[in-house]
Amino acid sequence: MLSKETTHKWKFWPVLCLAFIFAFSNPLVMIATPLYYFQQVPERILSLMTAALTITYSISPLVLNKISDRIGRRKSIIISMVGATLAQLMYFITLNPILFLIERLLEGFILGFFFPNLMATISDDPSLDQKKYLSRFNLSWSLAIVLGLLFGAFFVEIVDLKYVFYISPIFLIANAIIAFLFFQEPINRHLNPDEENPDNTEKLSKTTVKYYIPVIIPLLLILASSFASGNGMLLYPIRASILGFSESSTYLINVFATLSQSIAMYLASSLVLKKLKNFSIFAVFFYSFLFIFFTLNKVYYLFIILFLISGFFYGFLYGAASKFFLTLNVLKKTSKYSSISESSLGITFFISQLFLGFMAGINVFIAYYSLTLSLLAIFFVSLVFIRKFKEI
Repeated sequence: MLSKETTHKWKFWPVLCLAFIFAFSNPLVMIATPLYYFQQVPERILSLMTAALTITYSISPLVLNKISDRIGRRKSIIISMVGATLAQLMYFITLNPILFLIERLLEGFILGFFFPNLMATISDDPSLDQKKYLSRFNLSWSLAIVLGLLFGAFFVEIVDLKYVFYISPIFLIANAIIAFLFFQEPINRHLNPDEENPDNTEKLSKTTVKYYIPVIIPLLLILASSFASGNGMLLYPIRASILGFSESSTYLINVFATLSQSIAMYLASSLVLKKLKNFSIFAVFFYSFLFIFFTLNKVYYLFIILFLISGFFYGFLYGAASKFFLTLNVLKKTSKYSSISESSLGITFFISQLFLGFMAGINVFIAYYSLTLSLLAIFFVSLVFIRKFKEI
C-alpha cells in the first residue's frame, strides 16, 4: 500500500488548468460560427458547420482509447493540443466555409485524445475522493465557459467578429505547453485492488458498489442535453439575428446559462445516486416544455431568465450523466466509460444539430417545437429503463 505522502505527489491542478483553458476558448468559435456564417450559407449547411467538430469526435474517443492506454495520458493530451493547433491554423489564410468545415472535422478527431483522458485521470486512481475531484473538474470548465463568453462579448464589441477565429489557436498552444511541462500520469493508475487505499476503498464500496447502473440511462441524459444545447449553439443565434440583437448579446446571454449550469452540475455531483437518478429523469420532462417559451418571447431580458432556467436543467442533466459514467469507471476498474461518454456526446450533438438545422431551414419555430417533442420522447424511453437502475 502506498503512503499518503506518496499519493499526494500527483498534482491535479494541471488537469484543472487544461480543462479551464480549453473550455474558455471553445465557446468563442462555437458561437462565432453561426453568427459569422449565417448570411453566407443555408441553415442546413450552417448546422453542419456548427456540429462538424462533433462528427469526428463522436468516434475518436472510442477509436483512440486503446492508444491512450498504451502511450499514456500525458502524451495523448500533448498530441491532441498540438494537433488541434495545427488544424486551426488551416483557416488563418481564409475563412472559407468549406475549409473551415474540413478543419473542424480534423480538429474533432484529434480532440478524442483530450477530454476523455482528462476525465479518466479522476477515476484512474481509486484512492482519490471521486466526488471531490469531479466537482472541482466540473467547476473548473464551467467557470471557464462563463469567463470565455464574457471575453467573447467584450471582444466582438471592440473588434470584428472574424478575429475570434484567429485568436483561438493561442489558447491551444498554451494548453500544449502546460501539458508538456506540468501534466502527470496518475500515480496509482495501475494499482491492483489490494494495493488501494483501504479507507477510500471502503468509502467507495459504501457509496457506489450497491448500485447497478444501466449504461443507457447516462446515454439518454447525454442525448437530452445534446438536443437542448442546440438552442444556445444554433437556434437562439438564428432567432437573435432575426430579432436584430447584437452579436455580443448572444455571447452575453450564454453567460447566464453557464452560471446556472455550474450550480446545477455541482448539485448533481453532490447528490447520492438514488436521488440523482430520479431527479435527472424528471428534469428531462420539465426541461422539454421550457423551449416553447423561446418561441413566444421577443424581449431580450426575458431571454436571460429563460437561459438561467435552461442552463440549470442542462447542467443538472450533464452533471448526472458524468457522475454515472464516472461511477461505472470506478466499479468496472476501467476508463472506457469516459470514452463512451465523450463519443456519445459527440454523436448525439452531431445528430441533434443536423436535425434542428434541418427543421430551422423550414422554420425556426418548428425547430423549437421539434426540440420539445424530442425531449419528451427521451423522457418516456427513460421511464422504461430507469427501473433497472437499482441497489444490488
